[in-house]
Amino acid sequence: MEYESISTVTVDSYSTLVDIGSQEAVLEAHVDGLEDAEAVSQLWRAQYLQYSMIANDIDAYEPFWDLIGQGLRYALEANGYDVPEDTRDEIRRVVYEEELSIFDDVKEGIERVTDAGYEVYIISNGSPEMLDHLVAAADIGDIVTDAISAHEVETYKPDAAIYEHAAERTDTPIEEVLHASGGGMRDVWGAKHAGMSTAWVSRPGKELPTEELGPEPDIVIEDFHDLADRLE
Repeated sequence: MEYESISTVTVDSYSTLVDIGSQEAVLEAHVDGLEDAEAVSQLWRAQYLQYSMIANDIDAYEPFWDLIGQGLRYALEANGYDVPEDTRDEIRRVVYEEELSIFDDVKEGIERVTDAGYEVYIISNGSPEMLDHLVAAADIGDIVTDAISAHEVETYKPDAAIYEHAAERTDTPIEEVLHASGGGMRDVWGAKHAGMSTAWVSRPGKELPTEELGPEPDIVIEDFHDLADRLE
């Protein structure tokens, strides 16, 4: 990849800045007799991501916060747990507002990227309120230029519309944007399809199986310090 062609860096939020694995401990703390928190956590995330993509297809947009709640209820019931709504709401608040688990490299790594001369924006399915909590928890309010929410266009990743909107919001030609995303490849594929360059954040100990449906990322990085090393 020709780094000289990159003008702006965008980053994903949950699974890239935030360690979603923290869901497991919160589920165990709030659901009596929970035997497999990992399975419930994985189904929870898979379900709300599936809802977001279906919402794109059938024009049934709802705020991401609501989809997260629907996914949690489904995941618990699918595993045989009837959990009251107020408890489910508390689980959701703790994971996505009150006790966000930020990866250790985020603040200093992204600060190095900005010091190298790049503006950094967050592109997220999360609602504006969720992103306010994330930015505060990561202590990056003075580092990132802005957070761009799917709520602004009522369209979720990996639809090209959200990446095109982000390019407009950053006032950057889309081919000059490098989008960095961790977790599964859905976000990488969406950004690449829309015309961005892409970096897959594959942290040691968090590696996932190779996925083959969409295009490969332009680069694979271990963390944001690795990205800064390349951009510098």
